[in-house]
Amino acid sequence: MLANLTVTGWIFMLLSCGAVTALTAWCFRRVLFPPHDEPDLPGGLGP
Repeated sequence: MLANLTVTGWIFMLLSCGAVTALTAWCFRRVLFPPHDEPDLPGGLGP
């Protein structure tokens, strides 16, 4: 059975796919390119 998608269905599908793609890209960027600054540690706890 072939079903046609309404305009609302297309909008919802495109927004959902875009949101998942953006979240995946954001997660990959956070994992592959971590921030380069060192966290501020209280005195005596650093190396």
